[in-house]
Amino acid sequence: MKKHLETQMGKLVLSEFKSVEELQKRIALLERKAEREKKARNIAENQLERYSLEIYQTNQSLKSALAYSTKIRSELEYLGKSSMSIASELTLNEMIGKLVELTCEYCAAEYGFYFVTEYALEIGDTFNKAWSKELGWHCQSGLQRLIGDNLPFSKTDIVDPWFVSVANEVNHHYLKPLGYILYLNFALSGGKTGWLAFWSQMELIDEDIFPVLATARDNLTSGIQKRLTDERILRRNIQLQNLVNDLEKAQRQLIQSEKMASLGQLSASVAHEINNPITFIRSNMEVFKEYLKDYKSLHDDIKSELVKHKNLGMTSFTAICDKFDLTYIDEDSAALLIANIKGLDRVRDIVEDLKSFSHAGDPKLIKVSLNKCVDAALRIAGNVFKYEHQVSNRMTGSCPLVLGDLGQLQQVFMNIFTNAAYAMRGGGKLSIWHTQDNQTVTIHIEDTGCGINEETITKLFTPFFTTKPFGIGLGLSVSYVILEAHSAQVTVDSEIGLGTTFHISFPVSI
Repeated sequence: MKKHLETQMGKLVLSEFKSVEELQKRIALLERKAEREKKARNIAENQLERYSLEIYQTNQSLKSALAYSTKIRSELEYLGKSSMSIASELTLNEMIGKLVELTCEYCAAEYGFYFVTEYALEIGDTFNKAWSKELGWHCQSGLQRLIGDNLPFSKTDIVDPWFVSVANEVNHHYLKPLGYILYLNFALSGGKTGWLAFWSQMELIDEDIFPVLATARDNLTSGIQKRLTDERILRRNIQLQNLVNDLEKAQRQLIQSEKMASLGQLSASVAHEINNPITFIRSNMEVFKEYLKDYKSLHDDIKSELVKHKNLGMTSFTAICDKFDLTYIDEDSAALLIANIKGLDRVRDIVEDLKSFSHAGDPKLIKVSLNKCVDAALRIAGNVFKYEHQVSNRMTGSCPLVLGDLGQLQQVFMNIFTNAAYAMRGGGKLSIWHTQDNQTVTIHIEDTGCGINEETITKLFTPFFTTKPFGIGLGLSVSYVILEAHSAQVTVDSEIGLGTTFHISFPVSI
């Protein structure tokens, strides 16, 4: 029994011993677990602190990048807008005024100013005001005078950089600082100097703006030079246009003078052309005068017969009419009347041709008929061909219209016709016809005169060159000028002893 009891006690002790050992193991296990968790927490805390530091540093970098990006964007916007205004079609004052506005905003200045000086003295200008972001351009005469007193207007030299100076209130007793003034100057035309000034109440200025302002100044200088150059070019163009107008006026006067000279040389033949129809009209009128006398005598005889016999029989009337041969008078009077009308039409045509020829002309070209030009020129110059020459005018109604001046083209053809008559002093034939090729019509004028050698052909259209013993040699040179104005081309073929042909090509009027 005792032995059994001892055995049971041993087992109980052994069991308790095992429980303590297991408890210790569990405690050790928990301690190790707690230590791992502590280490893990420390690692997590360190990692979180590192992440927080990285996030803070990243946030600071982003803030710096955002500030830098905002600054760069502001610079680019300023340079872009200022470059656009400088490259625009704005006038010089408008462009500088726009630059004042943009620079004032970019520099965060309270006011911007534009002054103009001449010989170191301020002069009035379009921008006799100050500009601010809130009010735009407005009157600030007191502040403007104050800023002007702080600028070195007495220095006439143009300097490259921008300058910064402290703005002080001019007073007899003390100098009171008012902030800073940022300014520059630049050359204008006529010895004038432009000044841009920007006033701010801040004591410090961001030095990083100066490279950007230097770029804007370079653009401004280029813009001013461009506008001054454009103004000089415009003035030069106006001068050149005035010169061209004077030359065109002189050319028109020369053409008109040569036209009148040609009429003077042809005055005898023109007078003869007018005198011929007038002479036979006068002769016919003398015959009409005699016929009227016969009719008056007829009237008197009829009246006398009526008074004497109180009536007039057919036999008596026929006898009286036969006495004056009324049948012949009636037929001849009708013929004379038709001849007189034709003669008057001839005079009218000559006068109309002279009027259109001598007219000074309108610079505006209209559609004209080359047939009419040739016919009119032949009527004016026709007397020089009347006795010893033949004229073959083969111009047809199919000849197209061209843009031109009727009087000037008559002058061209008349000059060529009279030259042809001079070349055929012993007699000859003048032939005129036209050909057409696509949009070009060519008038051919051929004479059977003495011909022209190659050297003379090269000088034909030279002013004051002539082979005649009379005249000043302007006929063909003026004709050439007229043809050039009509976009026409002229060529000459000639052979000594056989004759000369002028080919004048005109663009067809559409």
